[in-house]
Amino acid sequence: MTDFAKFRRQVDEVHKAATTVIESRNARVRWQKLKEQDKGEEGKCIGFEHPSVLWDVPLRKTSVESRIKRAIVMDGHFYFTGDVFYRGGVNLEVYETRRQSDGMVNMNLLDTMHFDFEYNAMQTAYHPMFHVQFGKVKRFDEDFIKKTVCELGSIEHEKMNLDRGLNTPMRDVRIPTPQMDYMSVLAMVIADYFCEGRSPAAVRNGFVKLLRQVMNASNPARSSRQSHSLEQRWTQCTRGPFCASHWYEESHR
Repeated sequence: MTDFAKFRRQVDEVHKAATTVIESRNARVRWQKLKEQDKGEEGKCIGFEHPSVLWDVPLRKTSVESRIKRAIVMDGHFYFTGDVFYRGGVNLEVYETRRQSDGMVNMNLLDTMHFDFEYNAMQTAYHPMFHVQFGKVKRFDEDFIKKTVCELGSIEHEKMNLDRGLNTPMRDVRIPTPQMDYMSVLAMVIADYFCEGRSPAAVRNGFVKLLRQVMNASNPARSSRQSHSLEQRWTQCTRGPFCASHWYEESHR
């Protein structure tokens, strides 16, 4: 059975490595604590009650002083049966933030996505093993997001305008991905928003440490049951090359 305290320490180490990079760019973050739930036959669910929030996130190739910033809201969950990681999901929202001359701060949702696993033992027809879909997270508490942002940004509550209105016409498309659990998605966020070729040593070293924590052999979520299934598909040379077709069960009939 997966040791909850040990897994929590693993995620804490990932957060610690990410924080080094985040704070080096004068951004701020509020991580959330993991909780464990017994789901009976579904196994053990480890996840966050509320999403983590990253504030004053820079865009690549912009200076620390740039007024072009983003806010990122994300959460995730992990399901284990015994020591086997077999199901997970991640929700990610990216916001544009603008400070007005009158002190108002506008926070407008730019894009949102959900990373998912195919968790059935017999893979569902026409359903990619791992995939991402665009679409707003309905269960995120807007009051919680607003409160957290105001605390991180030292913003008066009445001067924060949060707009989560967003049309996602492509929400029905499931794009095949590698295993993108919470820690993997966090690594993606750090790489895409905080790192570039000219990054200082603290950023480069912090990102390497983050990746090492994600890939560490002590991380029970580094490779899921589905990852092993996919690996078996493309290592059988007669089945064809390593490509996205393997993500569909129909590729091996």
